[in-house]
Amino acid sequence: MALTRQNIARSGLKLLNEVGLNGLTLRLIAADLGVKAPALYWHMKNKQELLDEMATQMYADSAVDRRPPDSLGEWEAVAHGARALRRMMLSYRDGGKVFAGTYLGDTGLVGPSPLRRSIEAGLDERRAAQALFTVYSYVVGFTIEEQAVYPMPGQLDERYRGADAGDLLADVGSRFEDGLSMVLSGARQWLESA
Repeated sequence: MALTRQNIARSGLKLLNEVGLNGLTLRLIAADLGVKAPALYWHMKNKQELLDEMATQMYADSAVDRRPPDSLGEWEAVAHGARALRRMMLSYRDGGKVFAGTYLGDTGLVGPSPLRRSIEAGLDERRAAQALFTVYSYVVGFTIEEQAVYPMPGQLDERYRGADAGDLLADVGSRFEDGLSMVLSGARQWLESA
């Protein structure tokens, strides 16, 4: 098999579920791919490039799930995308940490704004982007916190057993939806007040 950025990223994602982000190294990926670690540096300069490529691969693999049905209104499409983004990150141990702050290597993966009809009707595009970034930041932040307590879905980190954080996230799906509703409501109000 030819060594490519995509192969390296896929190996990284596979190993991520086994060892977590702290245990993931280029050396471990090289061993998984049956090559020496220096061979990876031909394709990626450092761990940040690896994380960028892994995040890009995660995002590409979730494209179908993220695509909202045509029947949804704009804000329902934003909510759909937020839920899909969370599912994508939760499908990998430390997926939220991998995705946070990374640079997507394929900007073609980012589709048109779900608020494009409002933008075409005169909504300030910069403010719309700020509102969507706020929703995105909520989803990433919530997922990082969720994965601190539940490294894998349904697997409670024993340190949180009986602690307030474990209790707080006991009904994590409902809490995510409540927070998403608050953020979406605030974003809409903020845009409408302009």
